[in-house]
Amino acid sequence: MELKVFKDTIAAYGGRWETRLELPVETEILIPDYLPAVFKIVKCLIEPVVLQNRVTGTRWQSEGYLRCTVYYQSEEPGCRLYRTEQKFAFEKTVELPDGAYAEGPAQIWGEPEYCNCRAISEHRIDLRGAYILCGAVLSTKECELLTALADCGIEQRTRELTGLQRIAAEEKTLTAETSMALPDVGEAVLDIDGSFLLGSVSLQTGQASVQGTLQMQVCYQPETSEEMEVRQKELSVQQTVELPGVAEDDICMAWGQVMAATLTATENNGEAGLNITWKLHLEVWHKTARTVVADAYSTVCHTQTVQTSCKLLNPMASLAGHVNVALEDDLPDPDVTVKGCLVTLGAAIPTQEESGKSGGISLIGKGTAHVFCADERGELTCYDKPFLWRPEGNWAGTTADTCACMGASVVRVVSGKSGTRLRVELEIETAGMLLQATSSEALCEVELGEEYADGNDGPALYLYYAQEGERVFDIAKRYHARAKDLVAANRMECDGKSPQDLATETVCLLIPAAL
Repeated sequence: MELKVFKDTIAAYGGRWETRLELPVETEILIPDYLPAVFKIVKCLIEPVVLQNRVTGTRWQSEGYLRCTVYYQSEEPGCRLYRTEQKFAFEKTVELPDGAYAEGPAQIWGEPEYCNCRAISEHRIDLRGAYILCGAVLSTKECELLTALADCGIEQRTRELTGLQRIAAEEKTLTAETSMALPDVGEAVLDIDGSFLLGSVSLQTGQASVQGTLQMQVCYQPETSEEMEVRQKELSVQQTVELPGVAEDDICMAWGQVMAATLTATENNGEAGLNITWKLHLEVWHKTARTVVADAYSTVCHTQTVQTSCKLLNPMASLAGHVNVALEDDLPDPDVTVKGCLVTLGAAIPTQEESGKSGGISLIGKGTAHVFCADERGELTCYDKPFLWRPEGNWAGTTADTCACMGASVVRVVSGKSGTRLRVELEIETAGMLLQATSSEALCEVELGEEYADGNDGPALYLYYAQEGERVFDIAKRYHARAKDLVAANRMECDGKSPQDLATETVCLLIPAAL
């Protein structure tokens, strides 16, 4: 009689492949004639805007530009800031190591490596620097596992493997338009930024519907004030994205990012058009449950089995919420006046806590508060205050088996001075989910050898003193007996079901001989 073997292939978690790319910048920025000449450069910021981000096969392609923003002061009296920017395009293609990878966008984060900015004339700025762009790609591993065995006196113990598999991921660049109050005469617009606040996300067959709010902030200096003030505008958005293969009962994670915004004068009295370019990120995960063979033996033949480890991602925690950060520090000059603050925020990534602390995994991100201060002479200086931010929670495990599918953006910034100390308060909105890979053992191969010797001359019953928690299957395997015969001989059935583990303390079991 031939052993019948049934197999199936599972797309398991294979880890995360990470890389670091250096994006160099070397450019000149010309000051338009309608702006005053440069007297002092106060701050230069380099931020990436990724337009294309896609993993296909074993290749990751990214394309976009570095937005180089320069804040400077002219020779005009007063603490007036002026802003100019330039886009520096980049395009990167990375060949991934041999393997299988999840199609779709890679996870991206990074930070400036260095930035040297100087005025070489009153209307020309030389900028040299570099930005480190980090990317993480989800890899998959094909695991061929046994799902069932039959004949040849085979006994098997099965287990259910559950987890999540990413079946769709999409980044879609969108535009939106609204109106805002037209800047007053003499008003200097210093920054236009915003965040996407997720309202709801629902799945239908083959598509996802997302509702949310674009919360825009225009940072400016009024003509009659040297303080940096913020004007806000909210815009409701709704978007439907085609995602072939998704179903209503799948899990969808969504977050957004404002990439660029411009104000344009319109014919309406006192109104300006606000044109917004933003990106919507969607990930759909499908719940999987597979029954596989965890262990097996034959009651008539010697049995050789091969086990393998199969990792599947499972949800650990929701990352939707708010993170409040408060910064305090001594000002370099106690007599300066705080005029305002801009914040650059990095992504939170899984980080292994040091031993001796809380242990486990935390999500930690970097950020910098750029605080603009003025001294008694009216000269402006930017004081950078780096900080760490982290969503609440600590989880067991390793960073290699942890994936943070999330987005984050700053929705509120308040800066000021208390005595001689600087204080900055900011609120970060987060969305997404933390996933962690759990490992399970299962059989991938089984082979039958020679039959056992004729056992007719042996005992018909064995006595075995079992301990609490021992598995009935393992006891039967030790004696090459059928597990159902062991259960029947000891009347262990309860409500017609056979127990998997022994629930009592030391007990004497009758083991029917299989030979």
